[in-house]
Amino acid sequence: MKIRVKAMVIGAGLVAAAGVTTASAQIDLTGYHYVYYADAAKTEYLGEVSDRGCGGWGANRYVLRAYVPSGYYDTTPIFTCGAHGPELPVED
Repeated sequence: MKIRVKAMVIGAGLVAAAGVTTASAQIDLTGYHYVYYADAAKTEYLGEVSDRGCGGWGANRYVLRAYVPSGYYDTTPIFTCGAHGPELPVED
Protein backbone atom coordinates (compact mmCIF):
# COMPACT_ATOMS: atom_id res chain seq x y z
CA MET A 1 0.00 0.00 0.00
CA LYS A 2 1.38 3.38 -0.95
CA ILE A 3 1.97 6.08 1.63
CA ARG A 4 -0.76 8.35 0.20
CA VAL A 5 -3.39 5.62 0.44
CA LYS A 6 -2.38 4.86 4.05
CA ALA A 7 -2.59 8.55 4.92
CA MET A 8 -6.06 8.82 3.38
CA VAL A 9 -7.31 5.75 5.28
CA ILE A 10 -5.91 7.05 8.57
CA GLY A 11 -7.36 10.52 7.91
CA ALA A 12 -10.80 9.10 7.16
CA GLY A 13 -10.65 7.07 10.39
CA LEU A 14 -9.78 10.17 12.41
CA VAL A 15 -12.63 12.16 10.87
CA ALA A 16 -15.08 9.33 11.65
CA ALA A 17 -13.81 9.09 15.24
CA ALA A 18 -14.18 12.86 15.71
CA GLY A 19 -17.78 12.66 14.49
CA VAL A 20 -18.61 9.92 17.00
CA THR A 21 -17.03 11.91 19.84
CA THR A 22 -18.96 15.05 18.94
CA ALA A 23 -22.26 13.20 18.60
CA SER A 24 -21.90 11.39 21.92
CA ALA A 25 -20.99 14.53 23.89
CA GLN A 26 -24.55 15.81 24.30
CA ILE A 27 -25.03 18.11 27.27
CA ASP A 28 -28.08 17.56 29.45
CA LEU A 29 -29.81 20.95 29.80
CA THR A 30 -32.49 19.63 32.15
CA GLY A 31 -32.58 20.81 35.77
CA TYR A 32 -33.70 18.30 38.39
CA HIS A 33 -35.10 18.07 41.90
CA TYR A 34 -33.27 15.32 43.84
CA VAL A 35 -34.53 13.25 46.76
CA TYR A 36 -31.52 11.44 48.20
CA TYR A 37 -31.19 8.44 50.49
CA ALA A 38 -28.56 6.75 52.66
CA ASP A 39 -28.93 3.29 51.11
CA ALA A 40 -29.44 1.63 47.73
CA ALA A 41 -32.90 0.36 48.72
CA LYS A 42 -33.90 4.02 49.29
CA THR A 43 -35.41 3.30 52.67
CA GLU A 44 -33.48 5.87 54.74
CA TYR A 45 -34.42 9.37 53.58
CA LEU A 46 -31.67 11.99 53.99
CA GLY A 47 -32.96 15.11 52.23
CA GLU A 48 -33.82 17.03 49.08
CA VAL A 49 -32.05 19.54 46.86
CA SER A 50 -32.67 21.15 43.45
CA ASP A 51 -30.52 22.45 40.61
CA ARG A 52 -30.21 26.23 40.85
CA GLY A 53 -30.78 27.52 37.32
CA CYS A 54 -29.04 28.12 34.02
CA GLY A 55 -25.72 29.66 33.17
CA GLY A 56 -23.63 30.48 30.14
CA TRP A 57 -24.20 32.53 27.03
CA GLY A 58 -25.25 31.85 23.43
CA ALA A 59 -24.65 28.21 22.52
CA ASN A 60 -22.58 27.70 25.71
CA ARG A 61 -25.51 26.92 28.04
CA TYR A 62 -25.32 24.73 31.14
CA VAL A 63 -27.29 23.84 34.26
CA LEU A 64 -26.07 25.12 37.63
CA ARG A 65 -26.06 21.71 39.32
CA ALA A 66 -26.78 21.13 42.99
CA TYR A 67 -24.48 19.04 45.15
CA VAL A 68 -26.16 15.73 45.97
CA PRO A 69 -24.35 14.24 49.00
CA SER A 70 -25.34 10.64 48.23
CA GLY A 71 -25.09 8.29 45.29
CA TYR A 72 -28.64 7.06 45.94
CA TYR A 73 -31.29 9.46 44.69
CA ASP A 74 -34.45 9.90 42.61
CA THR A 75 -34.82 12.77 40.16
CA THR A 76 -37.75 14.80 38.88
CA PRO A 77 -37.26 17.21 35.94
CA ILE A 78 -38.19 20.77 36.97
CA PHE A 79 -36.84 22.96 34.13
CA THR A 80 -34.80 23.03 30.95
CA CYS A 81 -32.28 25.69 29.97
CA GLY A 82 -33.66 27.50 26.94
CA ALA A 83 -32.33 30.46 24.99
CA HIS A 84 -33.63 32.94 27.58
CA GLY A 85 -33.13 31.00 30.82
CA PRO A 86 -35.11 28.31 32.63
CA GLU A 87 -38.27 26.99 30.99
CA LEU A 88 -40.78 24.40 32.13
CA PRO A 89 -39.87 20.89 30.92
CA VAL A 90 -41.75 19.43 27.96
CA GLU A 91 -44.21 16.68 28.95
CA ASP A 92 -43.85 13.43 26.99
